[in-house]
Amino acid sequence: MSSLLASAEPGPWAFGWDFFVALGTLGLAWFTARLAARTRDLAQETAADQRAQWRPVLLPIAATPSQYYGARPDDPGIFYNLQEKSLHVRIRNNGRGPALYVRAHLERAGEEGALSPRNWSRGTLAPGEAVELTFEHASFAQRAQLLLDYRDLAGRPHASVCTIERGTFDPRVYDVLVFEDHSVTKLGDALYPQEGLRDVRPPTSPSRMGIPFKKTTA
Repeated sequence: MSSLLASAEPGPWAFGWDFFVALGTLGLAWFTARLAARTRDLAQETAADQRAQWRPVLLPIAATPSQYYGARPDDPGIFYNLQEKSLHVRIRNNGRGPALYVRAHLERAGEEGALSPRNWSRGTLAPGEAVELTFEHASFAQRAQLLLDYRDLAGRPHASVCTIERGTFDPRVYDVLVFEDHSVTKLGDALYPQEGLRDVRPPTSPSRMGIPFKKTTA
């Protein structure tokens, strides 16, 4: 009987192999988890790079003549009319994707509220396209900021903030910030359809899992 019990008891080698097998299993689990995390990080980085390549970016034009004051080649893209108290700013979509539902506001230091541009009804800029925004009654002593909200094709919000400074000469833009997934104006979002207009959006397609499967017979 004692010999049978002795043969049934595991030897020291059995404990050693169990330890190495457990250690290998833990190492494989750790490696699998790290590989999954790295794959997820790479997928997120790839998606972020793809968004960055096709995102719209609205920026002020620093050296483009304006039709409001002679269109001389040496005129800047921003001009303040002292007599009319109007500010003219040219902006361009420097990104590779269209800027949709563009909203613009001019906020001035020491003034309540914000100004909307005159005759700004298009609200969209294709890649490389430029437009001149005119703000009437835009009197300000030293600084103002141009706030721009817009969306990309996927509906993701973007924003640009342009700080404008007035000195003894024409105003200049000396600081520009761009944001993603953030809005800066106090204007509302798109409300479609408007009252009295037909909603032409496509209906929501049913889930493929919800479509019944019909078995066909030969």
